[in-house]
Amino acid sequence: MKKIALLAFGLCACMYASAQKVIVKGDLKCLSGIDAVSFNFTYNDMTVGKMSEADYINKKTTDYNNKEAGRGDKWLAAWESDKKNVYPIRFCELFSKYSDIICKDEVQAYNIVVNTDFFEPGFNVGVMRQDAFINVTIRIIETSSNSEVATVQILKAPGTTFWGDDFSVASRVGEAYAKAGKVFGARVKKGK
Repeated sequence: MKKIALLAFGLCACMYASAQKVIVKGDLKCLSGIDAVSFNFTYNDMTVGKMSEADYINKKTTDYNNKEAGRGDKWLAAWESDKKNVYPIRFCELFSKYSDIICKDEVQAYNIVVNTDFFEPGFNVGVMRQDAFINVTIRIIETSSNSEVATVQILKAPGTTFWGDDFSVASRVGEAYAKAGKVFGARVKKGK
């Protein structure tokens, strides 16, 4: 019985150690009473695993094209499409749900810039898996003065699904963006 209790404690400790971390600099109360904000998503100086994004893209594209002509080019098109059409949407869905602030494309009083600093795509091959996670830096910028009001870093936002049916990078990493949006939205609503 002691062994089972120690094992359970160890698993909980490991899960806690790998949990996401949130660092807030500045005052998030600037967004209280705001109905809508504009969002921009950037990937400046992003690393993917242990590589720069450029090196990662080059390696994956080359490897896939060597296995099957054109496969790497399709992979690259999906990679770029996900950065524009999947990750921002997933982030904004849960940000809006948890903050009660709508994400707009048009210029608003505040612009929120979400930069992805680190991206671990993970994998799921059925019998074996590694969860995805991201690190993002979120800057809240007052549009009229173009000044940064607050910065929030979310480290190790996990990309896991309950059913484990996340066989594509877009679904795993999309979930990480959704969780980051949820955490950020909840912080904004609390004002801290």
